[in-house]
Amino acid sequence: MPQQDLAPTPRGWPEKLHDANLDGYLLIAVVALAVFPLQESIGFWPVLVLFVVAGGAGMLLAQLVFRPVQRKRIASDARQGIFECAQRAADAPAPGKWAFGYAKVERGRLLFQAKAGFSGSVAGRVEVYPDPRPAGPVVKAPWLAFPGGKAITLHTGRGLLELAASATSLEMLTGRSAD
Repeated sequence: MPQQDLAPTPRGWPEKLHDANLDGYLLIAVVALAVFPLQESIGFWPVLVLFVVAGGAGMLLAQLVFRPVQRKRIASDARQGIFECAQRAADAPAPGKWAFGYAKVERGRLLFQAKAGFSGSVAGRVEVYPDPRPAGPVVKAPWLAFPGGKAITLHTGRGLLELAASATSLEMLTGRSAD
């Protein structure tokens, strides 16, 4: 019987717009239209400072608007036992690139499915890692793998596996893998 796809909560249109940075492009366009008239009246340096401050404020505002939507989606995934992560084989001669995707913890196994692009939907087949157990402590994840996240090395039936995810996701993994 073929393995079913993991079913993470789909991203809504506000999150997709934010992922595509359309809010940033809109802010740049509005500020750029205001730069030239202001530059003639108040000068180059004050306009540059205003541009930087307005850009920072716009990015902060976008985070305040989109963060609750993202948290709601992540909480919905967590209720299903699914979390975003990056993984790679730890025991390879030269550790490979990180594969980004979603993982699901089940009794006695870890399921992983890659996603299309950095923020796309699941793609490809589900990889099954039997009997995952920690092989070392939780450490800070490489920034390119999972910014602000944690990483752990796991012994599995398929060899050593490095997994980078949020701290709460790794707590869910280590708590459920002990079941």
